[in-house]
Amino acid sequence: MALLKLQRYAEVVDCCNAALALRPNNVKALWRRATAYSALARYNEANSDYEAALLIEPTNKTLVAELENNSRALQPDNASAASTRLLCHVDRPPKGAQEFERAWRESHESPELLYMYLKLIPVSDFPALLRSSLESAHLSAISKALDFARREHGDDYQLAFDILTALTRVDRFALAVLFLDHDDTNRILAIIAWLGKDKGLGVEHLEKQYH
Repeated sequence: MALLKLQRYAEVVDCCNAALALRPNNVKALWRRATAYSALARYNEANSDYEAALLIEPTNKTLVAELENNSRALQPDNASAASTRLLCHVDRPPKGAQEFERAWRESHESPELLYMYLKLIPVSDFPALLRSSLESAHLSAISKALDFARREHGDDYQLAFDILTALTRVDRFALAVLFLDHDDTNRILAIIAWLGKDKGLGVEHLEKQYH
């Protein structure tokens, strides 16, 4: 519970995973992991945990309410509203990790919106902003945003290089890379290859870090 209050959501997920490995029907662990997933904008995974918890405690009204709230985030109208909110606030970088996570939840499903937001953030801020929350889902969404930029704004290659480099300095980077799926890894390696072959940047260290 302390980690939830501190908004260290990725660590909450790790702790709950360990608890559920020992006791798969641990309602508190399912509930807390669902809350953390929702805060990380991983709404489908949150729904799965809320539903699993309700199978164990079907009369828990608080669980029912949280499942309903989380499900609303998946509705198209809400996704559109989130995009509008982000566009209204895309003129400034985040002041801290909490503000970054709030904007992340509103933008990560749109490569174009996320790219617009990433451009605002000083590259040196990424390690601090993602220190306690970096997961493979972040790397996946960022890679899609950078791939969008590669196709639509090919001249902005230095940003892609700088962001990929900055992410390697985040404490949880190695664990996040470990859980990338095959498509995400290939997408990142394609971007790195583009940076090296077409733009002449030294990318050997990046290839090793992301491979």
